[in-house]
Amino acid sequence: MNALAWRVTRWRAIEPGFARLLATLGALTLALLPHVARLSVWITAGLAVAMAARLAAEHRGWALPPRWLRWTAALAATAGVLVSYRTLNGLEAGTALLAVMAGLKLAETRAPRDHAVLVFIGYFLCLAALLQEQSFVQLAYAVAACWALTAALARVHRPIEANTPVRPFRLAGRVLLLGLPLAAILFVFVPRIEGRFWAVPTAADRGTTGIDEEMSPGDVAALGLSDDPAFRAWFTSPVPAPEDRYWRMLVLEQFDGRTWRRARDDGRREASLDVRGPTIDYRIALEPTQRQWLPALDYVTTWPESAAIRTRGLQLIRWDSRLMEAPRVTERFVYTARSAPQARWMADELPPDLALRNLALPEGRHPRTRALAAELRAASPEPREIVARALERFRSEPFEYVLEPPPLGADPVDEFLFETRAGFCEHYSSAFAVLMRAAGVPTRVVTGYQGGESNAYGGYLLVRQSTAHAWNEVWIAGEGWVRVDPTAAVAPERVRRGLLDGASVRGDVPGELYAEVPWLANLRSAWDAARTAWYDKVVGFSGRTQQALLERLGLGERGWQGLAIALAASFGMAALLMAAWLAWEFRPPHRDPVEVAWERVGERLAALGCGRAPHEGPFDYARRAAREVPAVAPRLRDLVDAYVGVRYLPGGTSSERDRFLALAREFVARPTIDGRRPDA
Repeated sequence: MNALAWRVTRWRAIEPGFARLLATLGALTLALLPHVARLSVWITAGLAVAMAARLAAEHRGWALPPRWLRWTAALAATAGVLVSYRTLNGLEAGTALLAVMAGLKLAETRAPRDHAVLVFIGYFLCLAALLQEQSFVQLAYAVAACWALTAALARVHRPIEANTPVRPFRLAGRVLLLGLPLAAILFVFVPRIEGRFWAVPTAADRGTTGIDEEMSPGDVAALGLSDDPAFRAWFTSPVPAPEDRYWRMLVLEQFDGRTWRRARDDGRREASLDVRGPTIDYRIALEPTQRQWLPALDYVTTWPESAAIRTRGLQLIRWDSRLMEAPRVTERFVYTARSAPQARWMADELPPDLALRNLALPEGRHPRTRALAAELRAASPEPREIVARALERFRSEPFEYVLEPPPLGADPVDEFLFETRAGFCEHYSSAFAVLMRAAGVPTRVVTGYQGGESNAYGGYLLVRQSTAHAWNEVWIAGEGWVRVDPTAAVAPERVRRGLLDGASVRGDVPGELYAEVPWLANLRSAWDAARTAWYDKVVGFSGRTQQALLERLGLGERGWQGLAIALAASFGMAALLMAAWLAWEFRPPHRDPVEVAWERVGERLAALGCGRAPHEGPFDYARRAAREVPAVAPRLRDLVDAYVGVRYLPGGTSSERDRFLALAREFVARPTIDGRRPDA
C-alpha cells in the first residue's frame, strides 16, 4: 500500500504537460507495436528519435522546429515511403505513411487538439493491425491499445485528470464498455459486403504449403518438421479411420529420372467415376497456401459451385490441365465436399495416352531397379502380385523411415533401393513408382496430407503441415486407380496414427513434446479450438450467416427490410438498456439516516416557530430553541448530545446511533409540546 501511494505521489509530482505528453506517446507506441515488423527500419528508428526528442523538448522547455523545417521533413518522409514501398496505396504503404505522419505531428504538438490528432492516428493504426490479422489475440491487443488511447484522450479533454494515473483508465473503460453493445449490433446487422474489407490486399507471403507441382526426394523434409496447421475438417458423417485419411492434392505423372511433375495437357478430359459404397460429407477450412489446390478425400463426387469455379473442379476430380488458371488461396478458404472412398476411377479402361505416360521412364536410367522389376514380373505378371512382392521387399529388408536421409547422387532411385535404404515418403513413393513402371504396371505419384488429429474441444480434425505425404496409385484392370502407400510398409505408425513416433522414426519428430505431456497437448487443443471458433463464428461471419440468423428471427423473407427492422429493434433495446443504466448511474445518493432524522428534528422545531439559521451549529441551535421553546429543552439537550456523539465524535457505536434515532423519532412524533401544536 505504501509503495502504491509512493508511485501515485511521484506521478502527481510530474509536470502536467509532460505527464499528458508521456501518456499520449505511450498509447501511440502501443498502437504502433504490431506494425514494427512490417515497417521499414528507418521509419521505426525515426519514430523513436521523434518521440525522445519531443519528450526532451517538453522537459527542457526547448522550442519546437520552425514550420519550414517541418514541411521539408514531411516531403522527405513521404518520398521515403514511396521509395521503400513503391507506392503510397495499399495497406502496408498506407500504414507506413500513417506512422510517418504521427512522427511528424510530434514536431508541432502543443495544444490539446494536437494530442487528440495523435490519439486518432493511433485508432487508425489499431484498425490497420486488424486488417492485417483478424485473430482474437490481435483483437484483444487492439482493444487494450484503444483503452490506453482513450485514457490519453481523457487526460487531454479533462484537465482535472491530467495528472492522475488511474481515473482516466477507469473513464476509458466505461466508455468502451458502453460502446460494446452498439459495436455488436452493427457487426451482426449491418449488411455484409462480400469480399475483402474495402478490397484491401493482404501480404502475398503470408501462409504457405510444401505441396508443389514438382517432387524430388528431400522436398517435403523441411515441411515435415513444421507443426503449423494446414487445414481443419468437420464431418457430418462418420469420421474415416486414421488409415483412410488420405487428403489428395496433386497427381504427378511425368518423371525425368529425379523429379516428378504435373502433366501439362492442352485440354480437360472427362473420365468415368463409378460411385459405390457409403459417402462422406465434410467441410474444410484451408489455411492460406499461396497455391491453387484444395485437399480432399478419395474420391470427390460433389463439391459446391463456388469451389468448382475457384478450382474448375480440377484436383477434386484429380485431373484437369486448367488448374493453374484458378486464383491462389491467399486467405482462409472454407468449402464443403462429398467423397466416396470405395468408388472406382477409370476402372473399365485406361486411355492409351495415359497408359503410355504412366509407364514412361527415362532411357538408360535405373538399371538395378529395372533388373529387380524384371524379377518381380517374371515371378508373376499379375499387377496385384507384383505390388504385393514389392511391398514385402520394403517390409523384410532393412529400410528405414527417417526425416533427415543421406544425400543421393546421380541415380537417386537405384541408390535408395540398393544402398542408403533410408528416407521418407518421397523416397519410397518415387522408388515404388519407378519399380512398378519398369514392371509394366501404370503408376503415378500423389501428394497431399495423411492423417489428422482429433480435437475434442472443437469437434474437428486438425491436419498439420508435418503430415504432408506422398503415396502412389497403380492402375489395375477392372479396379481402376488403386491407392498404394509403400511408406506404410516401413513405418506403419505413420499411417495408422497419422503422425510420426519418435521411438520408431530416426530424427526430430514435430510435436513430440505434446505427445509426451498430455496436459500440454490438451492445452494446445483447447487453444486451437478457441482460435478456430473465432475464425469460424466471427471472422467468417458472412452474408449467408447473416441471412440464416434473420431466418431464425423470422425476418429472412423481408430482405433489406428485415435487416432494417432487426437493426432498429436492436438499437431500441440498446437505448432502453442505456437509459436504465443512466437512471441507475445518476440516481439520488443514499442519505445517512442520522442526517435525515436530524433534518426532521429541525423541521419539527421550525413548525414550533424556531427555525434553524444556516450558520448555526447543533449546540447553538439547541440553546436558542431551549430559550424560545422551554418545554423542549430537557429532551432537546439529550437529543443534541446524542447527535453530536454519533455525527462528529470518533468511535461512535451502533447502539449510540440507535439511541439517537429513537430519541429523534420520539421527539418528532409528539403531537404537542407544552400545549402547542406544530401547525399552530
